[in-house]
Amino acid sequence: MPSPVLARRSPDCNCRSTRPPIATKRASGAAIRQTVAVSKLRNVLLASTLIALAACSNRGDDATTTSAAPTDSAPTDSAAPSTEAPTVEAITFGDVPSPCGPAPEGVTPSVAEGEGGGATDVIRIAAASDKGNVAVPGLNAELYDATVAFAGWCNAQGGISGLPLEVIDADAKLFEVPAQMENVCTNAFAMVGGGWAFDDQEFPRFHECDMIDFAGFTVSAAKSSSDNLVSAMPNPSDRKDAGWFKWATSVYPESMTAFATVYSDILTAQIVEQQYIEAAEIVGGVTTVERITYNSLGETSWVPIAQKLKSSGVRALAFVGVPEVLPLLAKAMDEIGYRPDLIMADAGFYAEVLLERGGSSVEGVVVRTAYALLEEADRVKAVRDYVDMVNTHTTDGKISGLGMQGASAALLFASVARDCIEAEGVLSRACVMEAATSYTTWTGGGLHAPSQAGLGIPSPCYQMITVKDGAFARLYPPVEPTDADRAIVDTAEITDDGWACDESTLVELVGDYGDKTAGKRPS
Repeated sequence: MPSPVLARRSPDCNCRSTRPPIATKRASGAAIRQTVAVSKLRNVLLASTLIALAACSNRGDDATTTSAAPTDSAPTDSAAPSTEAPTVEAITFGDVPSPCGPAPEGVTPSVAEGEGGGATDVIRIAAASDKGNVAVPGLNAELYDATVAFAGWCNAQGGISGLPLEVIDADAKLFEVPAQMENVCTNAFAMVGGGWAFDDQEFPRFHECDMIDFAGFTVSAAKSSSDNLVSAMPNPSDRKDAGWFKWATSVYPESMTAFATVYSDILTAQIVEQQYIEAAEIVGGVTTVERITYNSLGETSWVPIAQKLKSSGVRALAFVGVPEVLPLLAKAMDEIGYRPDLIMADAGFYAEVLLERGGSSVEGVVVRTAYALLEEADRVKAVRDYVDMVNTHTTDGKISGLGMQGASAALLFASVARDCIEAEGVLSRACVMEAATSYTTWTGGGLHAPSQAGLGIPSPCYQMITVKDGAFARLYPPVEPTDADRAIVDTAEITDDGWACDESTLVELVGDYGDKTAGKRPS
């Protein structure tokens, strides 16, 4: 029986790797309070799905598990994980050799004094989430689940070079980021595999305690460009993959000359929409004829927006918001007998709720993602390994594209930590941050397209999926492309594992998309 992962309830309140890198009328007081609550709910939902910019998704949210659960409190000695490695064949996660196992021969590994939350014989990692909030219960819980599952999987093999992993539950419940940052600073060696909707509130405490983060996702400009950050799928606010616009102009050249955006009126959505417009202009071949905002608290009717799109001759549309809302627009289009040639959205729309609420109205919607599909688990070992890991090491663990992002971050952290211990016998934050820079090609074992994780450079690769017969299906590129398929986007290379990669569409943005200074380490 695999050893359980140690878990802790959150309180109230110079080396380089020698191992080659592995490849979201005046009203009465009650009415005002209700409106504010709804507004917060919509803002949070959007903040979580804007993780799509890091190529994640919510697909698979209905998957649950039934096996051994981690405890939320410090375990007794009898529950402590064993660090004796099982006698099994070489273990891999996807195509990555497992970074977990016993201590190297002759080495007594330890965590650097003063960096381990009071312990030197265990690696304490904090998994950030907002799962305990009352507005959207369970928000981003899959990040915590993925980190707990990874720790259980790793501890069953002996830990990281003999040091067991202990997961600290850093649940900010949306509005308790500063308090949880104190929890992290006091108890954790590193933040791993998680993320907070309001991640700009980490600062300045994050740097005051010299914390490091292998994040599952980032939201704000400050966080996405911060120091002491490593992302498995980097998502800086000023550098984006615009390959999907190149695909759209190649497949729908005339339609993209009558392009429009429809986006929520909250700030985060406005920023994303502006990034779309700038990226599309850089790629070329796009003429924007309409930019329409919708009320994040809800439209009385979506027909006026649909009618405006129709009257303007819009033939291609990008939607910015949440998958719960797009079906409302799609149904309004059906009501007036209008349909653009192309409706596209980013990866957060790879979600069961789009299918459930949209029905036939969302047939043909196209979604860009840089993560492997759960529907292709039979083909992609890393997806199978992720699902099996969550099923084995959590109870009712949430399985999703976002969870895969957290798993990739945990796998990357473990790989870098192993390198440091093998090199020095001591795990320090300085070594981890330096060693991470050698990981210049990272796929999470096949969970996602290749990124330059250690350098903070986003992936130039993507795939387009579509809603077909009420389900998600790969659209471009096909797994076995023909010469004609390869010619669709002449600047893209189609890889053997099914990605379209195009360095020419990894664009530098110059617009003002948020203040990055808060995330920088004080000089």
